[in-house]
Amino acid sequence: MNQHDTPAKLRLLNVAQPVSKPSQPNFARTLRWVSIVALLFAGQSTPGQTKAAKADYVKVSAPKPLTFDDLVELEKVDNPNPQLAARLDKLLHTPFLSNEAFYDGAKPHRPSSEALGPYLRATMWNIERGIQLDGIRISLTQPEKFGKYIEEKKDAKSKPLTAEELKEVKNQLEILNPTDLFILNEVDYGVSRTDYHNVARELAQALKMNYAYAVEFLEIDPLSLGIEKVVMDDKAAQADIQKSFEPDKSRYLGMHGTAVLSRYPIRKATIKSLPVCYDWFLGEKKEISKLEAGKRKGANLAFMERIAREVRRGGRTTLIVELAVPESPTGAVTVVAPHLETKCKPECRRKQMAEILGWIRAEKNPVILAGDFNTSASDTSPTSVSKVVTERLKDPDKWAVTAIKWSTGAPTILLMPVNMMRNKNDPTGFDVPLVSRKKEAKLFGDLEDFRFEDGYAFDFRGEDARSADNKGGTLSDSNQRATKGFRYTFALARTYGGLVGEYKLDWFFVKGYAPDNSKPGGSYKFAPHFARTLQEVNNAPDVALSDHFPITVDIPLTEPPLKTAQP
Repeated sequence: MNQHDTPAKLRLLNVAQPVSKPSQPNFARTLRWVSIVALLFAGQSTPGQTKAAKADYVKVSAPKPLTFDDLVELEKVDNPNPQLAARLDKLLHTPFLSNEAFYDGAKPHRPSSEALGPYLRATMWNIERGIQLDGIRISLTQPEKFGKYIEEKKDAKSKPLTAEELKEVKNQLEILNPTDLFILNEVDYGVSRTDYHNVARELAQALKMNYAYAVEFLEIDPLSLGIEKVVMDDKAAQADIQKSFEPDKSRYLGMHGTAVLSRYPIRKATIKSLPVCYDWFLGEKKEISKLEAGKRKGANLAFMERIAREVRRGGRTTLIVELAVPESPTGAVTVVAPHLETKCKPECRRKQMAEILGWIRAEKNPVILAGDFNTSASDTSPTSVSKVVTERLKDPDKWAVTAIKWSTGAPTILLMPVNMMRNKNDPTGFDVPLVSRKKEAKLFGDLEDFRFEDGYAFDFRGEDARSADNKGGTLSDSNQRATKGFRYTFALARTYGGLVGEYKLDWFFVKGYAPDNSKPGGSYKFAPHFARTLQEVNNAPDVALSDHFPITVDIPLTEPPLKTAQP
């Protein structure tokens, strides 16, 4: 952990455990109140508070979810009736928004350190639907109980964590603690695989944060809706697994998307649809047709092919949220939270990013762009049997090993990473065919060359002194680097020593006030610092919290004290 974090932790402890003060003399207490009243009438605010009145923020707003019968209808027909189509469109383009935490008195942690002064810590995390919601919630709200959670999830055959590993897990929990902004991908609401939890709302309430939630997809696979029956060679297994797919029709909403959680109040939130790179409805329906037309060796194999598909309505989106941050020269910070397509070639992800840049070109606020960009250099997501089973069955631990046996002869996507060549975890730089393939390079080149209308750009400076462990390089201050490339943010259970299945998919890009986004010097207010990839805390339990790791970045709210040599 960087030295600049230590003072912040001390301050957090002081906030968490306030010390009572002796009563003040009447004259001093009166003078203090007079000063506060004078500040209010002067229209000023104290650090970490907003100048706007509470009436300026929407307390709660939400679109109306679709009914179970609506979801069944959407699965059955390609073109729903106009009334249902209109309600679907409204759901997919209207964010769920809550500033209840603000109205209940919540304020930012606004940690501070000797190196940065007051700063905003942001965390981006693809939480894999929220399947391990209890563990995620404990890690973020009750870190002192995380050790017990690890023990409860421990497999009898697995080795306990070493003292050094436990120390690093504790360190990373302390890094997560002062987060004032979370950007979360793959967030469920009302889906059977996550016990119908409203994951974004429940995490926001536990953390005392405001939140915005954008529905990206409606999960309407016929297996998930219970309208397609499981057929297997093993009839006892068939009956057991069928129960996993029987939904509670009164609670099944099928929503899946992106969330932004913030201790700063939310001024507004909008949802933008990205260019379509894969049709998750017709494309997956086509796979069903192929399956039914083909000859299969057995019902178990056919089941594994069915479980791998995901019939959905909706498409990739970007959630854009404006936060009230009084230290910003504009009074606000804009958070841009996309989830780029996985089932496409890199060229289409580049097209999606170009659309996002067009939407935000006129932004005068500091900008935090963060999300799962799926930069695997492949045309489909890296996956495995265990991942597929985990994401579809309610009791994945029971069936994971058996499923691997059933999948013998199944499509390659179920058995191994799609890209068998080693991914260097650095898709930035130049793409040199036959020498150094970096098929996502053009996307990163577009981000580096992009200029906002006010002349500022995303920060690519990557200085040693402003990067974790003094490992500088392009984007190192916003995305932690390793000995080679970046620390990966996604990994399969088996990577064969890192030869396959390790990818840097999740990214931060930050626009501050640097006049030159590639050279040291200039302003560092709202510039990215000390990015971290928290692999160890995510993987500490035997059942990992997610198949992606949380990543963090610190953003100074004022010009930081930290100085480096000028060029």
